[in-house]
Amino acid sequence: MPEYEDVMMTSNTFNLPFNINFTSETFPQNLKRIVQKKDDEILNILEYDKSGNLIFKYYRQYVSDNWNGKYLTIIERNTYDANNRMIQTIILHSNTGADKNLYEYDFVGNLKLVLKTHIEASGINDNPWRYIENIKTFTDFDEDKNVGKIQRKKDFSKEVYEYDSEKNQVKNYFYERKKNPSNFYLYKFENDKLISKILYEDETIDYSNSYFLSYQDNVSIKTIYDNNKKISKIIKETNDSSEKIIEDEGKEYNYLQKKVFKGKVLISLYNKNYDNNEEDTEKYELDKYNLPVKMIHQSALENFTIVFTNDYTFYQE
Repeated sequence: MPEYEDVMMTSNTFNLPFNINFTSETFPQNLKRIVQKKDDEILNILEYDKSGNLIFKYYRQYVSDNWNGKYLTIIERNTYDANNRMIQTIILHSNTGADKNLYEYDFVGNLKLVLKTHIEASGINDNPWRYIENIKTFTDFDEDKNVGKIQRKKDFSKEVYEYDSEKNQVKNYFYERKKNPSNFYLYKFENDKLISKILYEDETIDYSNSYFLSYQDNVSIKTIYDNNKKISKIIKETNDSSEKIIEDEGKEYNYLQKKVFKGKVLISLYNKNYDNNEEDTEKYELDKYNLPVKMIHQSALENFTIVFTNDYTFYQE
């Protein structure tokens, strides 16, 4: 089944700058907590339970000196069952509000249902919940007034996942008081590989909400279309034993972006705008636990270096 990614969980998002996380291969044994700073500003806090499950994720993204508080803050709090399956995620977002997802699974462990609810922050686009930047532990998170509000909220939408008998097809859709929804995502498989994701409406393809995947050895190629069935973007993702490479080629806006990751940590970035022939690069140095300690930025306009400090706490064996 495709990875659940329709809600912006900070732990799953590759496109947020300075967002860090571990894979099972890079996760340090007995890690409890990591706090990452740039100068005196906290950028990331990750906290894990003794089973290695991410239970608390604090992330801050610089916007501008003119932005209220300069930084946007996103905090994720995850809860797991006895089988280490995620059963609840609550997200606080300083600019948009709070989200809660409840997850249910079938008897073989496939995700079958996500219940979603949201509380909107008034004053959107002015960082109205800036106060959450001071929530730096899961205890403070659990006691937050807006977490309490969304925990009490009972108005859910339902996202349903369906499987065929051989798990060769997956359908998912939002259930809104209709047994047979007219809009749904259909995932088609060939030799256990995902080859397309199509939004159908009465059996008609909506190209503006579709992408098609093809595979060449260890490279997946995602082709994305616009409303006129023209290719707007091609994303190539290459995976080997040590690195993930994501190349994003924009046909509509005429650009190329190439990111290289070690696990889920960005180690290099290249951007090129073909219209004005501008280029910039970023390269990262990592510590022994594979988290960044330095970023070197180079472009025709400016060159600078950012230094990070990483403070680790471990469970006692």
